[in-house]
Amino acid sequence: MTASTFLGILLRRWYMVAFGLALGLAALGAIRSSEPVFWTEADVTFVAPEREPAYWISGGSAMTLTEFADMVKRRVNQEAPSVDLGLTRGTLYGAGVQKGFSVTLPANGGQWNKTFSQPVLKIQVVDTSAERVNQVLADVLDRINDATIQLQNEATVKADRISTQTTPSQAEVIFGGGTPVTRMKGSVLWAGLSLALTSVATLYADGVLVRRKQNRNNQVEGTLNASLL
Repeated sequence: MTASTFLGILLRRWYMVAFGLALGLAALGAIRSSEPVFWTEADVTFVAPEREPAYWISGGSAMTLTEFADMVKRRVNQEAPSVDLGLTRGTLYGAGVQKGFSVTLPANGGQWNKTFSQPVLKIQVVDTSAERVNQVLADVLDRINDATIQLQNEATVKADRISTQTTPSQAEVIFGGGTPVTRMKGSVLWAGLSLALTSVATLYADGVLVRRKQNRNNQVEGTLNASLL
């Protein structure tokens, strides 16, 4: 097929080309309007008082640090609902979340037999800028520390309090994609792909229509020839 024949088909089926390009432009608008994604994660470990057993809270109440961590998690999530991340070993970014945070108590074991043995809360944050990610992370850490203090105040703990330790001390914010440069590259790639797919679809549809027309013409000619006999 020559270039002139190819262009002739596209011109003859201009309405198909227009429809395909319209779909491509609609998808292109979605790509260009997508926001960048940044994410980070941190662990908050609950540390027992130095002069008390790991399970002891002054005032007469005994519980494990892991249970205490779960109480803190529940209070933090009640005050500011987080994303419900069912897979504690997964990530918000990997789950397709573009904006939000999660506070979970990581579980050991399988899907049907989960155990919670570590007094650690895992925090994950996803947002549209590194500054916003750091801001939300700092806010969640403050909420965890506040809840830790409040729960011990409610239990009338006066001294030898449970404390928290955050690791890493300075969380790394990871870029997940979507900068203006990458969106421009994606736009150029998608525009070329849309044009190619539209051209292929138009050529295929043109071939089908031409064959149908030829078949109809052959049927008419056959009917005329039969009537003349």
